[in-house]
Amino acid sequence: MSADLERLNEALRAIAHDDEADLRRAAPRIEAAILAEFRARMPTRRAGFASRAAGLGIAALLAVGVTATLWMAGRAPRVLRPVVTEVGTAFMPLPYHAVPYTDARIVRLKVPRTALAAFGLAPDATGGAGNDTVLADVVVGEDGLARAVRFVRASSAPGEMP
Repeated sequence: MSADLERLNEALRAIAHDDEADLRRAAPRIEAAILAEFRARMPTRRAGFASRAAGLGIAALLAVGVTATLWMAGRAPRVLRPVVTEVGTAFMPLPYHAVPYTDARIVRLKVPRTALAAFGLAPDATGGAGNDTVLADVVVGEDGLARAVRFVRASSAPGEMP
């Protein structure tokens, strides 16, 4: 049995030797065929000076534009807004305050000054006696019913409207 293994090993060595010889003979042909195929698929036109210059010009314009925008945003003038202080009453329930709701909004309205009397407040309680309206924050449910109201007096810097 050992003789059979020896003959098999010799046959495999001979095949390996022949394969190496075939590879050495075929390698230049294979390499030439691969290079020819590669060159056939490569684009033949290369970027010239004009297209490179145009690309660099576009990149430079983008860089300048972004830099200028960031610089201008950092230099934007800061607007000082007047400090507005508000003084208001507590929220007072309205006739539909007991109707259940899941979502509500607070809406600021101008209401006639005479509405203060309906809540037992003096008409000048929110200041600005020369004005016929006062500010009111109204709690309104998603169904549109008003649930509560509070009256607000807003004061700001002189000459500014709240």
